[in-house]
Amino acid sequence: MADLSRKLLNLLQYFGVRSRSYYHSEAVANYDPEQPLAYYLDHTPRAAYTGPTDPDGLPLYTIDGAQDYLPVLVALFALGHCDRYLRTGEQDHHTMLVHAADWFVGHQQNDGGWRTPWPMRKFNLEAGFVSAMAQGMGISTLVRAYRLENHDDYLRAATAAVDLFTIPVAEGGVRTETDGRVFYEEYPCDPPAHVLNGFLYAVWGLYDLIRLQDDPAVRSLWDDGLSTLIAWLPQFDSGYWSWYHIGPGIANPATIPYHKLHIEQLRVMHAITGEAVFAEYADRWTGYLSHRFNAMRTLPKKIRWNLVRGM
Repeated sequence: MADLSRKLLNLLQYFGVRSRSYYHSEAVANYDPEQPLAYYLDHTPRAAYTGPTDPDGLPLYTIDGAQDYLPVLVALFALGHCDRYLRTGEQDHHTMLVHAADWFVGHQQNDGGWRTPWPMRKFNLEAGFVSAMAQGMGISTLVRAYRLENHDDYLRAATAAVDLFTIPVAEGGVRTETDGRVFYEEYPCDPPAHVLNGFLYAVWGLYDLIRLQDDPAVRSLWDDGLSTLIAWLPQFDSGYWSWYHIGPGIANPATIPYHKLHIEQLRVMHAITGEAVFAEYADRWTGYLSHRFNAMRTLPKKIRWNLVRGM
């Protein structure tokens, strides 16, 4: 029921009804080259989770009445608390970041991964898949906790999480190579989906490690991802909207919240790299928002993708 409600809120936004859902909270660019504790997007609203929690206050995700930890949700929650701690100095926010970092240490598997406990049917994934997005966001959480606590377990776990970026999807990792280009897959499916927002969250985890200790192997992974993004960014542009992903099959435009997220993510990438292409596409995609018909034009394609791939 909760999943259906989120889909309804997504649909209503095309008709001008703004969602106040936790999962639709807007996250604006927040990169600060002088403050590595600040996350790349302002996720402070994510610290205010009103759903079920565990005894430590960490969020539990619910699908069909079943509750479990979702690594990406734990990270969003933690990163929101980290930024709130930076702004307020309140110890409760620091404590929640540490609880989340402890969760990532305690739930990391032998290959360095954190598993998603539910299937993702739209991408033909069974429960227990690894995700580049979860890996990157877990690293980002652990690096910030390490900077605050100097706890070696946090750094070890963050470093171990990088291994899956070097392993092909076919062998249980999150890496694909297409025409010589490397992509880190939020959904490690076959054929690859190439989801834009998840890829960016993934490479930010790599960049957090580089800012902490510039290991050449991690730098190489970042450089490969950056090269791909620069080369492929035009493929994520439909001419009037951004695509959620560019894998083969039925076209899948971003929802309105994800289109806005793409814009802010590109602004962050421009701030980090200085590459003009990121500012160019951020401005172009912002322009697409000024014409309401553009969003409505994507709706039939979005509905078709959901119907064919399963709501």
